[in-house]
Amino acid sequence: MDTSPITIPEVKPEIVFIFNLLDEVRAGKLRIPKFQRSYVWRREQMTELLDSIYHQFPIGSLLVWETEERVSSRDWIGPLKVPEATGGLSAHLLDGQQRLSTLSGVLTPFTDTIEQKDDEEDPERWKIWFDIEKSTFEHFKSPDTQSEPRHFPMWKLLDTVAFLAESQRILQDGGDKGEAYVQKIQVLLRRFQSYKVPVIRIKNTGLNQAVEIFARLNSKGQAMSADEMVSALSYREDQDFSLSEHIDKILEELDSHGFGRIERVIVLRSLLAALGEDIYRTDWTRFTDQKRSEVRDKLPRVVGQTQEALVRATAFLHEQGVHNHRLLPYAMQLVVLSAFFGACPEPTSKQRVFLRRWFWVSSFTGWFASGNPSRVAALIREFREHVAREPEPVVLENMRLNEPAQPFPKTFDMRSARGRTLLLVILSQEPCDNKGDKVEEPWRRIGEHGPNAIGYIASGAKDRTLRSSPANRILKFDVKDGSQAKNWLVQLGDEEDSKISRILKSHAIPSKGLPLLKQNDADGFLKARLEYCIDLERKFMESNDVTPPLDREMRPSPIDTGESDLTSRVNGLPKFLEGDLFR
Repeated sequence: MDTSPITIPEVKPEIVFIFNLLDEVRAGKLRIPKFQRSYVWRREQMTELLDSIYHQFPIGSLLVWETEERVSSRDWIGPLKVPEATGGLSAHLLDGQQRLSTLSGVLTPFTDTIEQKDDEEDPERWKIWFDIEKSTFEHFKSPDTQSEPRHFPMWKLLDTVAFLAESQRILQDGGDKGEAYVQKIQVLLRRFQSYKVPVIRIKNTGLNQAVEIFARLNSKGQAMSADEMVSALSYREDQDFSLSEHIDKILEELDSHGFGRIERVIVLRSLLAALGEDIYRTDWTRFTDQKRSEVRDKLPRVVGQTQEALVRATAFLHEQGVHNHRLLPYAMQLVVLSAFFGACPEPTSKQRVFLRRWFWVSSFTGWFASGNPSRVAALIREFREHVAREPEPVVLENMRLNEPAQPFPKTFDMRSARGRTLLLVILSQEPCDNKGDKVEEPWRRIGEHGPNAIGYIASGAKDRTLRSSPANRILKFDVKDGSQAKNWLVQLGDEEDSKISRILKSHAIPSKGLPLLKQNDADGFLKARLEYCIDLERKFMESNDVTPPLDREMRPSPIDTGESDLTSRVNGLPKFLEGDLFR
């Protein structure tokens, strides 16, 4: 009979002032373990966090695991150097590091006494200003932008000497508004000084149990993401292996191929597929110790292989005209391709033809939108275990390749996988500018600007359906130009000219459509282009062995961002608490 005492974990919720949290960070008492992901927040999320604090809105709780175990931690929190850990009890942040890193980086004075590192990705992101007149937080568009009296630097807010000096500057330079400006920044100071953050401290337990407690505490709220949970549960100090760091490196490598901003869970699923594990598992804390140990031991062996497989998968996607994550119809297509290239690095020509057909069939039919997790998992196994080993694959057991394509989309929306697939067809025509020169890497401007890279042709069309249809959208030459493309199209010369015909064809515009546009018949032009695009797409399908839609009618397409079903942790959260949504 086991008479050993039972260790009962201690869960202690408390409320902590922001400045006390920052003091813990600067003293090295509150640390971020190495198995956590790196800093990924965008500027918009940073300013929204500050705005929530200013308006006294809740920003969510932090979870801290306090232990005497030796746990390797990150040397930096945001841009701040963390002092070396001392012996004894140490506190490790399990959830909330993006928020804590933002507050530490933004509210810490830029002084010689605090060591800070240059941020290679975005060196100016930590410099946020409070616009006193607008009561908003902002980054300057250029590092050379000169501040005005209405701008207060947030890194001077909690430093008494710096705050007083800045108040004096604003009072002197603000003219008639100086005194009112100072009063507003005093309000700003009081709101940040008085703001309290809920902190849940877990003590007297190991890491696995701490993660399980967190998962249960947050079962109805903000859940730990799959990659964060697996990273924490697979962490071993003696192994010096951090899954989170390896996912960071894989995404860094994929970034050079245009896919660095896919959801982290897609990389995790590619790793799990290589292990033959359930890619949709969410209850990781319910793994037995033996199972956790097995996964932990296998993960380091498949990381390099999976990274190479993902790079090969992106190379294949480039051949299909998919050069970045914004153009990928479904992110799970990348997981399937990774499983295949992991098992078959050098496919035969027949296998490549088969992959191409599968890719376009799955894109046009919306298979991943309707495929349940068990079907998708079965398809991944089939690609890894059968398609990769068959020199001349023809059919799939878990997917019908002769399924008719979804109807032509009624509206243009890049959040729709069907809309992105149509865009790929149009881009395959190699768009030219108004001088007849090919637009260099048009996908790059779409990757950077998303829907803003696609403009309208004729906003004055009378038929509402035509006005919102894909026939009324075209690649912009200048993303900052808000004018309709009709302006440059009507300035083209004789449509019989070979150069003009080439320009029109490159944008999927029929020659007979230009005269209609010049006659100010926008509706007639859009009808002609719509029919042309439908024909173009059907020919594209036939060339890739895809069964066209059953008719030529337009129908609404479902919104499917192309990312995983775990993209957003909880509906209704402010953007700064969401994942990096594909948009």
